Amino acid sequence: MDENITVYCKRAGEPRVPVTVRIEWMPDGTILPRFFWTPDGFCYRVMPGHKCVALAFLKERGRGLRFEVTAVVVKTPGYDDDLLSTRCETYLYLADDWFCGKGFIDARYGHPGKEYVPVTLDVFPDCGYEIVYFRARGARYAVRKTFAVEPRGSYSAGGVGVWHGVEARLVNDGDDEDPDPGNSVLRPDALYFEINKWFVAVR
Repeated sequence: MDENITVYCKRAGEPRVPVTVRIEWMPDGTILPRFFWTPDGFCYRVMPGHKCVALAFLKERGRGLRFEVTAVVVKTPGYDDDLLSTRCETYLYLADDWFCGKGFIDARYGHPGKEYVPVTLDVFPDCGYEIVYFRARGARYAVRKTFAVEPRGSYSAGGVGVWHGVEARLVNDGDDEDPDPGNSVLRPDALYFEINKWFVAVR
């Protein structure tokens, strides 16, 4: 097993299985797992009611989070309908201290020019990630491309962290359709990850 794997699922007495996890990172710093994909082509939807525990991991994996989840199969290799809706109970591990930033950011770096926002990410077994959606200024956006990632805060709102330059498209709440197809355009935007939360600058 590759020792660089930090995102995985594991049942008692079984080896680690690397997975890609879709998470929703909430404005208060809470992380909610929504889906995960295993290397054999299965996709699982995480049911409500999971339990989360902060853990210390051995050696280079540092701190991280463990989720005790019930998951349902929603996609199978070869579209085997007999396996759909199969339930399993497992642990999901995000074994990297990136997920465990201390929640002191509001008191020390609060600024009226920041809107803390929910961000949906796909996180890969090596802890790399792609931004999929975010919600800001009362609207939902689908990210089509992240064109730059730099270690800096917002020039107007301050703070510290990582700036993500993205191209995003306005989409409906319930699906990925554009609410105004005649004016559909990709617009540049900036998302900032700061300790344990995401924000956009408010002008």
